[in-house]
Amino acid sequence: YSGDCRPSNRFADVGFGTDLLIHEATFEDGMEEEAVMKRHSTVGEAMDIARRMNAKALMLTHFSQRYPKIPPLKRSIQNGECSTSEDDDFPIAFAFDFMRVRPNTVAMAAKLTPALRLLYPGEGDDDVMDAELLKEGKDSVKELMNVPG
Repeated sequence: YSGDCRPSNRFADVGFGTDLLIHEATFEDGMEEEAVMKRHSTVGEAMDIARRMNAKALMLTHFSQRYPKIPPLKRSIQNGECSTSEDDDFPIAFAFDFMRVRPNTVAMAAKLTPALRLLYPGEGDDDVMDAELLKEGKDSVKELMNVPG
């Protein structure tokens, strides 16, 4: 568990090979300056630590209440270069208050991200959700929302 902090090389080394990394991601990618000033991490920085740890799964937590939406997973930093979450071979889930997961349910929690985006939509999220659903061969979010029930 990373706590409430900036990414740490020492933490990445100590946690190498971890089964589950729980890392704060107060800010979404593109807000690195704010993250540094407020001593928090971005989603991409948390993903980078998980990669460097060779973590089997990543649970993101401690989101800013100023941004009531699920942060996008489309950007991360690896060796100074941008990559997409599709390049990661570990499940990435979002934690919520009173959430309970077990090691065998983390991957299932990660698959709930498109549904959570529907509950907490942000500006431009339709494109992110559509990309996630299309990757899985599903209909677009707008088409799904038009289906009753």
